[in-house]
Amino acid sequence: MDIKRIIIYTILAAITVAVATIGFTKFGDEGLLYPMLIVLAYFTVFFVIAQIVKDNSIVDMGWGLGFVFGSWATILVTENPTVLSYVIAGFITLWGVRLSGRLIKRNWGKPEDFRYAQWRKEWGNKVVIIAFFRVFMIQGIINFIVGAASYYIIKFNEFAFEGISMIIVAIGLLIALTGLFFEVVGDEQLRRHIAKKTKKLMDKGLWSVTRHPNYFGEIAIWIGLYVIGFSMFFTDANISIVYYIIMVISPLLMSTVLIKISTPMLEKHMAKYDGWEDYTKKVPMIFPWGKTE
Repeated sequence: MDIKRIIIYTILAAITVAVATIGFTKFGDEGLLYPMLIVLAYFTVFFVIAQIVKDNSIVDMGWGLGFVFGSWATILVTENPTVLSYVIAGFITLWGVRLSGRLIKRNWGKPEDFRYAQWRKEWGNKVVIIAFFRVFMIQGIINFIVGAASYYIIKFNEFAFEGISMIIVAIGLLIALTGLFFEVVGDEQLRRHIAKKTKKLMDKGLWSVTRHPNYFGEIAIWIGLYVIGFSMFFTDANISIVYYIIMVISPLLMSTVLIKISTPMLEKHMAKYDGWEDYTKKVPMIFPWGKTE
């Protein structure tokens, strides 16, 4: 492993621990250290299984469930979870189980995804150790950091059904539910389109307002969950306002990964369909109100 990557991994590890310990101030069960360890342990288990079945792409199947484990691990280390704590954990569970279930159903029994298969060739006899850090631990770190803002709310909120805090929670939930709608409906529309075996570009329904309704939905979900946290500023919650504002990294990180990494890779694959260029001129890439192309 080269020096550059060692430095990058060291910095990522430090950031992850800083997030888990609320800025190196809360170690043990008074912070998010245990949820972080649970999430990383979960991805380590997936790594072991992947080496047994010789398929590193199974990490994608476990992505959604990583947030589920993180959420309920947080509930377990929270002394007095509120109704809002359970609402957020329940929402994440619904979303995470659905996502992982859909990916398991779609990919079960199929060969290793072409991206991971290519990396396997490139990494040669070092594939095991490289995959551990560059596939499983990186995804574990991203998974935890993205979920951390929600885990912070689960642990520290003092929600009451009154005043401005309730309005903020309602707004955040509305944004998150809108995101879930785009994901669920967009995936189902695509599934039905693929089932027709027309081999044509999908440009109907939600796919006529955004080229990636499922990605837009996921971004909206994490933005909505983050917005809910601002309700804590109007309650007696014992929180660090500065820390929570900094935790905007949660939706920003997810948005960056989807927009800058996942979308370009997928669009390169989709460009083979007839009418792709016209489609990109008419339909925004991610955000329905955004620019085309």
